[in-house]
Amino acid sequence: MRPYELKVAGLYPEAQQLAISDTIHNSAIKSAIRGDIKYDFYRGVPEREFETILREISEQDYDLIIGSIFNHEDLARAVALDFRSQSYLFGSYRPTPEFLTSFSIFENYTHDASYLAGIIASGLSETKVLGVFGTLYSLNSYRNLNAFTQGAKEVNSQINILVELIDGAIDPAIMAEKLEFQKAFGVDLIYAERVGVEKYSTENEILTIGNIHNHAKQYPDLMVSSTLWHFQPTLNVALNRLRNNDFKTENLRQYSGLKHGGCSLASLGSFINRVPPDVIEKAARRINEIKNENYEVATVELLPVTELGQ
Repeated sequence: MRPYELKVAGLYPEAQQLAISDTIHNSAIKSAIRGDIKYDFYRGVPEREFETILREISEQDYDLIIGSIFNHEDLARAVALDFRSQSYLFGSYRPTPEFLTSFSIFENYTHDASYLAGIIASGLSETKVLGVFGTLYSLNSYRNLNAFTQGAKEVNSQINILVELIDGAIDPAIMAEKLEFQKAFGVDLIYAERVGVEKYSTENEILTIGNIHNHAKQYPDLMVSSTLWHFQPTLNVALNRLRNNDFKTENLRQYSGLKHGGCSLASLGSFINRVPPDVIEKAARRINEIKNENYEVATVELLPVTELGQ
């Protein structure tokens, strides 16, 4: 065993968003392939068995337990109280109490990429009417949609943006109605920030920018790009702190930002030829400015609303 190899366990409840779990899991696999960690994982864990399995894993000799606990916020922290020497790194929207000293959290804090998507979408749209689909009651989704709007309006202050927020599971019939309405209003490009919407928007032959994963291979003629989340920088920070005996309770969400390589905008492929050169140049300039800390995308967690140009 290499001297710096750490033992990591991944715990992924069945009800968690598959795209988020896949991103965490795939990053851990890459670390294991490099020889940085020894990785065991538990996927599709039934909700009723979450506590039992988390306790069983915590009793074993793992250096770090990773995953997401969006449906088990209190329960996971209650288990951690009984295993205070165990280090945890979980996707979570809640701050961790100070008395839990080894319970770090993260979010897919990717609004930098959403901002860039707004720039591209505004430049690509011919009707100057964009649609966005997010998740109701999700501050992460609100951040992304507001950043998308910020980017779009920097290119065209009169751009129209129609906002749809989904509460709960996606209903195909309701989705069809919403897309029909947006098409009737003139929407010619949709930001499917809510994962799963891209399936329906592309079926309706609407240009789409996806989220978290790159869907270009599935929908090559209609998927303009995707806002990608990269968990590897967050995981690397956690592993380095474990090696240095410096792991502690903190929110590592900043490592999902563009500056740290935690998010990006997927290649535009052939669509790059349809975006005005000055818009491409603006996006490239903003990427460099964000990476060099010369520009910061606004973090706005207010409810996004439909905006109609004058």
